[in-house]
Amino acid sequence: MSPEKAVSRTQDANNGLVFFEGSNYVFDVEDLLRASAEVLGKGTFGMTYKAILEDAITVVVKRLKDVGVGKKDFEQLMEAVGSIKHENVVEVRAYYYSKEEKLIVCDYFSQGSVAEMLHGKMGESRPSLDWDTRLRIAVGAARGVARVHAEVGAKLLLAHGNIKSTNIFLNSKHYGCISDVGLSSIMTSLGPPVARAAGYWAPEMSDTRKPTHPSDVYSFGVLLLELLTGKSPVHATVGDEIVHLVRWVHSVVREEWTAEVFDVQLLRVPGIEEEMVEMLRIALSCVVRTPNQRPKMVEVVKMVENIRHLEKRQSS
Repeated sequence: MSPEKAVSRTQDANNGLVFFEGSNYVFDVEDLLRASAEVLGKGTFGMTYKAILEDAITVVVKRLKDVGVGKKDFEQLMEAVGSIKHENVVEVRAYYYSKEEKLIVCDYFSQGSVAEMLHGKMGESRPSLDWDTRLRIAVGAARGVARVHAEVGAKLLLAHGNIKSTNIFLNSKHYGCISDVGLSSIMTSLGPPVARAAGYWAPEMSDTRKPTHPSDVYSFGVLLLELLTGKSPVHATVGDEIVHLVRWVHSVVREEWTAEVFDVQLLRVPGIEEEMVEMLRIALSCVVRTPNQRPKMVEVVKMVENIRHLEKRQSS
């Protein structure tokens, strides 16, 4: 392992937690197992828990299932992800690998994910998310994905592979911040995604099952459509008809009913329609069927930042 990798090897001989440099957490696997835990969700790669440790530290623990690589490859990916220090990428604080358990420890975001902000929690009414916040989510998430794509040295970190609103949070400056970086590359095989996640998959993913930079761009385009419409990528209508968001947006735009695309919550706000139309244009360029016709993520960042020039004030 190269010395510049930001990993402090505080792992004991019996497979203890490995903490990354800069993490001021001090606990072990037993502390995690003893902690008061609440299930936050079941995702593509396993269960996610909120754990409150004895000294009132709250963390997120991801318990991975179907990991298809050995310890060496798992550690290599974790070290690549752990070395990414960027305000738009959720920092991995520690990880644990044993034959029986694979855990990742991250920071906890009390506001919940962008999916919860847009669609509400199960059984709750849908919240209101203003346009400025949606724009900052888009700008931050774009910068985060572009930072992951800039990571060239790591063999396993080829792409993000799982961009969706449940994996995006708001950082302290209220910009989007992406999590679950690179986990798709260590899973046994990417089977058909659960229904809601399926809407984010680029068409070529149903054949290759291998995430790439262009497939990430497609998923990011779907996220932009989700922010614009307030609709999930795959959702049911009142009559239980299953609607795929990308297809629906294409059909509405083709009929030149563009205003019909936008979330009714946003249509009540004066003076933002031009910005919404511009974000729609960017989203549609990201979700074209042919992978090599999609823009690169660094280009997407510039386009999203330029929707409103004020956005450049946040340092990238």
